[in-house]
Amino acid sequence: DLRGHPPSRGGFFTFGYLEREDMAAMLRRAEERFRLDASRIAVHSCSAGSSVALEWAAREPRIRGIWLESPFADARAMAQRYLSKATGIPPALLGLTTWFALRRAVRTVREALCLLEKGEGLEELDPIAAAASIRAPICLVHGRLDGLVPPHFAAELSESLPPGSTIWRPRGAGHCHHDDEAQRVEKEEYLRRWTEFF
Repeated sequence: DLRGHPPSRGGFFTFGYLEREDMAAMLRRAEERFRLDASRIAVHSCSAGSSVALEWAAREPRIRGIWLESPFADARAMAQRYLSKATGIPPALLGLTTWFALRRAVRTVREALCLLEKGEGLEELDPIAAAASIRAPICLVHGRLDGLVPPHFAAELSESLPPGSTIWRPRGAGHCHHDDEAQRVEKEEYLRRWTEFF
């Protein structure tokens, strides 16, 4: 589980800034403990975890493939959507509020991590740029009925995928790890595609 997502501890989630180090530590541990062949690593991610997978894979040349499920291209746009859902205010009216909320959140994280200078990584996190720098194939899976992260939130990301990548948009599926996730709604097709990819 991601930091800040129980049962994992932590007061915040950094969309890959700290979590990419968690991934690197996990891989080192697996290599030591299980004699894992790190030249054969691929990643299966879900939702915000897809941001982590992309940030990590952009710096880990041994990655052979990434299965991105219900990803989003822009954390700011997602924050605006969540603020809208929480307040009932239309997203178009929350631009300035979102800007202030994110600025405050970044400042809080910077202070907690003792990152006093801008440009120390938090502002540079960009799923689109990360995807564009990855050479391994990516399978982007996004249910057409995903109400938590609607498919249009991944549109720009879709355009940045490396050669050999695929996109699958199951018609009756919603968000990963929910009752209407693709793995349940399209069980046989999901298993076939997942197995072929990995």
